[in-house]
Amino acid sequence: MDANPGAPPPTPDDPLPPWLEEELTRVPLWARIRGTSDIRQGHPYLLIEDIRRQPALMRQAAGLRPELAALARRLVERGVRRLVFTGCGSAFHTAELGAFLFRQWTGWSTESQESHEFSNHWPGATEPAALVLQSATGGSLETLEAGRRARDRGLLTVGLTNTPGSALEELCDESVCFPAGQRCGPDVSVLTTRLVGLYLLGLEVGAATGALDPREAEELGAAVAELPNAAALFLEEEDVNVSQIANALKDQRALLMSGGGANWFSAREGALKIEEESSLLCKAYRPAEYAHNAISLLSEDVGTVVVSPPGASYARLHDAVRTARAAGSPSLALVVDGDDSVAPDATFVIAVPRATRELLMPPLAAVAFQLLGYYLGAERGFNPDTLRTDDIDHARAWLTAFPFGSH
Repeated sequence: MDANPGAPPPTPDDPLPPWLEEELTRVPLWARIRGTSDIRQGHPYLLIEDIRRQPALMRQAAGLRPELAALARRLVERGVRRLVFTGCGSAFHTAELGAFLFRQWTGWSTESQESHEFSNHWPGATEPAALVLQSATGGSLETLEAGRRARDRGLLTVGLTNTPGSALEELCDESVCFPAGQRCGPDVSVLTTRLVGLYLLGLEVGAATGALDPREAEELGAAVAELPNAAALFLEEEDVNVSQIANALKDQRALLMSGGGANWFSAREGALKIEEESSLLCKAYRPAEYAHNAISLLSEDVGTVVVSPPGASYARLHDAVRTARAAGSPSLALVVDGDDSVAPDATFVIAVPRATRELLMPPLAAVAFQLLGYYLGAERGFNPDTLRTDDIDHARAWLTAFPFGSH
């Protein structure tokens, strides 16, 4: 990939070498890193194809269940009773969701720590623990360091990645890899396929420990198996609606996203995808945080987005929609099809297929916000494939934060 293989890689303290400066004005940095030759300058960008491939990839990822069941048995046999989930960026969001899910389904103690925080500030555990490390590339500098620190402290390490033969696989005691074949920058298919893996691993640990009775585990397993079909139906039915909403929201200065419980993940990951794909500032709040922190920001060009399937957070998220309306601020509600409470009060509505459980909303919400971010990027004049690396200053910023070989 380097035009001058013998030269040292660029560092934050040095100017870019002339060959790289010239190349970055022609080919986005992210395309160079991914090895993508198909560079597009208008809709349809590569990302829309990666988004639409997800239902098929999620079905394939569900085929990992026997491997995940065997891993669950080994964790139980080794006496693990505490799980720490870690990662950076989207991988940390899935770490937060993993800690939430496993706490519900396994009876084990769980927590989530961002990789750098784990390495530098984790206080340790008094019960047998394992660290679950997530990285799409398997090469995140901070996550690899977290794995080394965990190994030094005697923790079992489990890697979840989408890149075969990665440094993370080599480092960890256990690893599960699902190659997603994604071609552009923002994490989409690598994210949803890893979510399927987390759900199935949680179910298998819950079944192995007896925290889930067999009938409950079977029902949950069937619901997880139905997620790819629900994602396919959503993409078929809501594509035009989402593109029209993006057109209506393209001139917003910012969006304020809110979700609770498992859908705190949905709010955080949705905000990240909208920022990555469209360069529109987006901030995530839990439902009560929105009420306490966000009202002074509301205006006609600062909108509210709620992730509001039926469940414990539903009423407070309905309050957020009504609060936005009172302030003259637009609102977008991501609901389950047939919703007759939040949806009528929202300015815009995106619906996922009926019978989606609150705990299983995150993969569908992830797809919904990936699609919204894509169309917002196209409407706002940003290439959603590139994470702004098609702009020379942002390419410099990426190389400052992540020199070649560090991510």
